[in-house]
Amino acid sequence: MTWTSAPPGGRPRYGRRDVLRFGAVGAGALAMASACGGSGGSGKEIVISQGSGISYAALIIMQAKGWLEKDLPGRTISWRTVSGGNATRDGLVSGKLHLGSSGLGPFLIGWGAGVPWKIVSSLNDMPLWLVAKDPRLRGLRDFRPADKIAAIAPGSIQSVMLQKAAQQQLGDAHALDRNIVSMAHPDALQALIGGQIAAAYTSPPFQFQAVEQGARKLVDSYDLFGPHGFNVMVATEQYAEKNKDVIDAVHRNIGKANQLIAASPDEAAQILSKSDKGKVSPAKYKEYLTYKGIEFTTTPHALLKIGAFMKEVGVVKKVPGDWRDAVFDTVKKENGS
Repeated sequence: MTWTSAPPGGRPRYGRRDVLRFGAVGAGALAMASACGGSGGSGKEIVISQGSGISYAALIIMQAKGWLEKDLPGRTISWRTVSGGNATRDGLVSGKLHLGSSGLGPFLIGWGAGVPWKIVSSLNDMPLWLVAKDPRLRGLRDFRPADKIAAIAPGSIQSVMLQKAAQQQLGDAHALDRNIVSMAHPDALQALIGGQIAAAYTSPPFQFQAVEQGARKLVDSYDLFGPHGFNVMVATEQYAEKNKDVIDAVHRNIGKANQLIAASPDEAAQILSKSDKGKVSPAKYKEYLTYKGIEFTTTPHALLKIGAFMKEVGVVKKVPGDWRDAVFDTVKKENGS
């Protein structure tokens, strides 16, 4: 990932390619969404994106149980694994996806830039850790310009958390922007353990697995913002208007899956282990699912708090005045923030 230099006396600025990857496509996104038609279609196939990690446990359970197929007879549900909210944004705008997952960072960047999407449901609240293995690295002041920090992408919720930590520890939210390299969470874990990168800002379970293999936690996002949302399910306003039954079914079944995780973590862990062909044992998945601070909820939390920080440090120019401005009716009556 290459960052442009900072203007004299100013904060680092992002180059044109970075801005596009952030989702700041403004009126162009609106035009694309209108022109493509697919994002607002009401065909028989419903294409949904998800990512890697236990953040998507509810979606994995929904897929394994076939709940959406039961609630939406005559529809075909197709799942796509993507890396980050930017990929989901591109898929929704182009019409290749109908619903998808996004971290709060990419969602807020896209929303502020005019991408016509809103939140259907939150997926969870989760603490996000910056982890490092090199014994030289004990805090952010120990990072040198050559020390690479993996994050899913510029503008990801992980990069936002790194900026908040840099603001607190170094007095400059953008001090480590140029250290960031874009990397999918599974690849970041392997690169960290293999010594190819200095640190990784990932998510559960990858951060837990890194610590199990000798890394240590340098930053915990709950120390920065308190408990907060991580990933959300999103759709374009055009698609939601034409497919209210789909939007309602997705929200309802995420809630159903969350209830299963809370009431029957052993069953949920079995489903997750089977979905990754036993690479992680059910016992280990149960440990991850029930880790202190993790909550599987449909309610968006800390949307405004995180958005306010992103605006403060120049990542976005516009944020919702009320968290309900950025969500569909599916969650408006919930106790969000």
